Amino acid sequence: MKIFSKAWLCLVLGFISLPVHAMDNMPDDGLPDHIVGDIGAAVYGSNMHIGSEGAQSLVLPYAFFDYQRFFARIDEVGIKTFKMGYGYFEIIGKIALNSYKVKSPINGATINKSDPIPLGVGTYQETPIGGFFANAYHDFGKSNGALYELLYFAEVETFKKVVVYPEIGIERQSSQYANYYYGLSSGESNATGYSPYTAPATNNLLAGFMIEIPVVDNWYINLYGRRKWMGNGINNSPVMNKSFQDNVFAALAYRFK
Repeated sequence: MKIFSKAWLCLVLGFISLPVHAMDNMPDDGLPDHIVGDIGAAVYGSNMHIGSEGAQSLVLPYAFFDYQRFFARIDEVGIKTFKMGYGYFEIIGKIALNSYKVKSPINGATINKSDPIPLGVGTYQETPIGGFFANAYHDFGKSNGALYELLYFAEVETFKKVVVYPEIGIERQSSQYANYYYGLSSGESNATGYSPYTAPATNNLLAGFMIEIPVVDNWYINLYGRRKWMGNGINNSPVMNKSFQDNVFAALAYRFK
């Protein structure tokens, strides 16, 4: 429920930060006047490989749709502003689907890190050779750091209209962001038995894919998996027990056209 509340917080803050009167004067540029895209439910899973905690899972709504200037893209919600290239300049809130909970295998002590609240700007460019995402966020959570993403998705249609979307990308966490979630202060070190650690700014590589499977009429099953290989600044942290983190989900969604 905590993560679900943060999702709604990102949505509300996105609307609060929007200069609505300015949006009213912008041309629609062919934006849909009704919902276009997928809405359903999904089981989300992740393994952060932090401390001795195992995989996490939760059931939440699933959404990947556009409505006028508003959009939802699985773990992002936002507003499209002015036209830019193949897309728009966007105001974005990222929904935190991971829980940063460190449980020490040394003495069993647990440290709970507040979930991030990333809000920022970016763009989604849907080009003839695939989709490009470029986003920059400030974490309004306790890290007060910055998060940057550059992602690419291709689209490959296979047999019986099953579509595969390969993904590659890079993520950069500022020193404040990385240190809050993966560093250990002297007090946290004493409590858990880990050595103190200060995490620097870090680049993380990622790759994944989504499979879209038609079921019946406008219903689809979406399966997604992604692995993120953490940079040395995070991997050197004593709380990390593997050099990568995984995210998966399985969703059943109805497609509005």
